[in-house]
Amino acid sequence: MKHIKIKGLIAAVHTPLNKDFSINFNYIKKQVEYLSKCNISGVYVGGTTGEGLSFSVNERSKLFREWGNIIKDTNLIFIANISHKKQSSSSKLGIEAQNSGANFISSLCLDPNVNSPEKLAKWLKPILNTTPDIPYFYYESPKFSRKKIDMEDFLIIANKELKSLVGLKYNNTNLEMLKKCINLNNRKYDILFGVDEMLISALELGCVGAIGSTYNFAGSLNNKIIENFNSNKKNLAIKLQKFSIKYIKIMSKYNYLPSSKIVMNEIGINCGLCRDKNNHLNNEEVKSLYHDLNKINFFKEIKI
Repeated sequence: MKHIKIKGLIAAVHTPLNKDFSINFNYIKKQVEYLSKCNISGVYVGGTTGEGLSFSVNERSKLFREWGNIIKDTNLIFIANISHKKQSSSSKLGIEAQNSGANFISSLCLDPNVNSPEKLAKWLKPILNTTPDIPYFYYESPKFSRKKIDMEDFLIIANKELKSLVGLKYNNTNLEMLKKCINLNNRKYDILFGVDEMLISALELGCVGAIGSTYNFAGSLNNKIIENFNSNKKNLAIKLQKFSIKYIKIMSKYNYLPSSKIVMNEIGINCGLCRDKNNHLNNEEVKSLYHDLNKINFFKEIKI
């Protein structure tokens, strides 16, 4: 499958929720407007940041339709996450994503019995055969898939078995494996890097695109990292990267996902709370989060 590599930042978007924890479809337009102002290249919908697995197949299908309808007249790339424990449900989500106008689909494998490159390719094949005409990114994340599969070996096997595979959403700190995946088959595959605090490391190895949750609220700042890196102003890029490490560390201290939603609310994009009620911060934690972020002038630095 022919594919032009994605350049720039893809925001792994939050799913905005109402007070009753239903999806607030009315806020998607605000997300799109803000991301466009930040010169974001596209959106990754219904992934880990978007709490995709917390929603039913019907809810996720409607979410795809709403995103597709709202961004169809923009230049934003639309990647739909179709991950599901059941292959049949993942296939259904793939069809819904394609019908919603998604440019790409993506997923990770949640089957605990899939523990080798061969088994992974075999598990994905019936899903991708359902939608052979839409390009696919495998979501490589040992943290969430609970797998340690060699991605270079997987890509070698997938080259024959999975014709719609165009690359990886690479949420892995293993830079040696990243380098091998980038250089495989004369740099055939599009490797979108997914560890925001290590963006420069990926750029040095040849990545030209990245997917991350911090690009929802700090897209402009991270675009400056790329711009400075590409302009041989590496010291400035490193300075900004160190700042990103600081705010990610602070947010992770309080539980990253709910902290990121609070940050979105603060900048005027009301995404509500997390659907998982175990992922909520109490008032004291919220107060401390604001204090720690203000201490490093976070909101001033990310302002567009």
